[in-house]
Amino acid sequence: MTDKAPVTFRELFSELPVQTGLFSFGPVLLGLAQLWNGYSHQTALSFHAMFAVVMVGFAVLVTRYHLASFRLDKLERL
Repeated sequence: MTDKAPVTFRELFSELPVQTGLFSFGPVLLGLAQLWNGYSHQTALSFHAMFAVVMVGFAVLVTRYHLASFRLDKLERL
């Protein structure tokens, strides 16, 4: 049995499209919406930009976790 089962984002997206879309693109879209909201209401964009950066970081971490759990599932199937 091999201890390496390389997984790609494409494999993850093809097997679990809804979860991958929500976890990977949802927070990024929320950050962009918050930036647009701050711009349209002419408020201080620094707070909105910090929120957007945090949401992008959150999306990266959740996507990495999602890939790791998908890799474990793939290893268990082998």
